Amino acid sequence: MTTVIDPELDQTPATRHRRPTFDKKSLPARYSGQMLYFMGAALIAGAVVHYPINPSLYAIICVVGAVVFLLGTIVNEFVLADERPALSQAISLVAFSLLLSFGVGLVGGGIQHFEQFPERSAWMTPVGLLMSYVAFVAKDSKGRWRHLVSPFAAVVVIIAALAWLGMTALAGTISSDGHSHDHGSTTGTPAKSDQAPAEQDPPAKAPAEPTEDGHGSHSH
Repeated sequence: MTTVIDPELDQTPATRHRRPTFDKKSLPARYSGQMLYFMGAALIAGAVVHYPINPSLYAIICVVGAVVFLLGTIVNEFVLADERPALSQAISLVAFSLLLSFGVGLVGGGIQHFEQFPERSAWMTPVGLLMSYVAFVAKDSKGRWRHLVSPFAAVVVIIAALAWLGMTALAGTISSDGHSHDHGSTTGTPAKSDQAPAEQDPPAKAPAEPTEDGHGSHSH
């Protein structure tokens, strides 16, 4: 004896009304994570190179960029990742991600604004390159400290040294009054006026009080 089972009764309520799950590999998810990375690095890059112009403003921009980059780290490494790291790994990941963002910012800002800030960019670019490599090795899941003493690490050091030597040499050839990247800077002091202020005429005397006969005293 065979029993006919209704297909609708055989389905569980969970399969009938299952909500679509969040796709971590979808294009919008991956775009959002990468956009946060790049926006944070771009804000930091602009802030670190323009900091002397307006310290208060670019310090705020730098903090905002760091927050955006850290938010990108959380999205990419925690939300979109297949496995969430442990607490100790999470703290290390956030710290080295922040260091990586500043390294990328130093390299990007130093290259983009070398003509406007040659001396500053000459040391920012190689320092940022070394900082970014160390931070990436520390935060990468497949990175090991032995990668800091490796042939590729030697190549990174050589590139950083050549960048410093080359940019320092080029910085000496750029005149101080060359093309200026004006961002509202008021580095020039206003010219002092050689003329003394004009002397003001003495205030006019008040009219004399009327005499007893009602006529004011005035000379003819």
